[in-house]
Amino acid sequence: MSGVLERFLRYVQIETTSDESSATSPTTTCQWDLLRLLEREMRELGMEGVHLSEYGVLRAALPGSGPRIGLIAHVDTSPEAPGAGVKPVLHAGWDGSPITLAPGICIDPSGTADMKRYAGGTIVTSDGSTLLGADDKAGVAIIMEACSILLADPSLPRPALAVAFTPDEEAGRGVEHFDTTAFGASLAYTVDGGPVGHVETQTFNAAAADLRVTGRQVHPGSAKGLMVNAARIASEMVASLGAEEMPENSEGMQGYTYPLSISGNAAEARIRILLRDFTREGLEARASSLEALGRWFSVKYPGAAIELSTKEQYRNPAEVLSRDRRLVERAMEGIRAAGLDPVEGSIRGGTDGSRLSFMGIPCVNLPTGGEMFHSRTEWIAVEGIELALSSLLGTLAAWASGPASGD
Repeated sequence: MSGVLERFLRYVQIETTSDESSATSPTTTCQWDLLRLLEREMRELGMEGVHLSEYGVLRAALPGSGPRIGLIAHVDTSPEAPGAGVKPVLHAGWDGSPITLAPGICIDPSGTADMKRYAGGTIVTSDGSTLLGADDKAGVAIIMEACSILLADPSLPRPALAVAFTPDEEAGRGVEHFDTTAFGASLAYTVDGGPVGHVETQTFNAAAADLRVTGRQVHPGSAKGLMVNAARIASEMVASLGAEEMPENSEGMQGYTYPLSISGNAAEARIRILLRDFTREGLEARASSLEALGRWFSVKYPGAAIELSTKEQYRNPAEVLSRDRRLVERAMEGIRAAGLDPVEGSIRGGTDGSRLSFMGIPCVNLPTGGEMFHSRTEWIAVEGIELALSSLLGTLAAWASGPASGD
């Protein structure tokens, strides 16, 4: 078993689900279990400056030649699918057919971007009762194995490295307590992507919206003309959102409006909506549409109070990365060195690097080889995670080999 696979299988069995509703940092205590394990492993490898902050940001460094380059991954997993008790399953010699994990839980290769590449190889999944955790424990394992390889062989070319593992990326709070000065790198890579060969230089602009509907609760037996049912109004508001604007009907560079959750009763109901768009203008238009929706329903149901609050979560780093292409060029070199054809593109999501790019550390996102994140059908190929590791090592070697255009 390769070192990166062994690490990955070990890490995914540690629960690290984050919780957007929590006020603590990390948002869940279980994240400390993996953070403290990684802290011990970093010290055992001989990494320099190992430090785990009170907020769960773990950092360390490796010496090298040239500029200090950052490597970042997050330890938490999405709360959108169960993350406790992950039991990884290896499907060796996969024949290319759909993989049934449990009743009603099936991975169809025709519905993923890159799975058919690995026919004949080994696919890693959960047992169907949980997500797998490749997002982003594959990135954690790749970075840790790269550090182990580089420390074991000082002759391998590499720049000076700053490594950081963050909590709560899935809750949108991964870099709230990130000390950019202590990190010490002015350029960085997040290892939090999908198919191998992809260099992601764009993410969504993102905001979260909360719609609160306050109604009037009375006994249903005498409700005529009196009750204002907040639960029904909230349901009608969600139903009025354009289906063509939702995640299940969008792709590529299209944004979406995603009703993530709806809760409450006749007295009060709450709708949580995620807004995503690759342009700032598009995101602002989505927020304006929600404001108009709230005004219309206030007129339609004058007995209801409807409040909207919107909060920015992260921004598209493309405008920052367009000023300095070195991160992209070195990543392209590294992917070619791994025997792959590089593809520059976008990620239909966000990373810690989305926010860090506007905090003074431009970040490009590198692949892990996994797909179908945030779901019970999440998977990664052994060959994919190994190719992602080779791509990262090649990228680091490119930084130590001399200047690229733009240096």
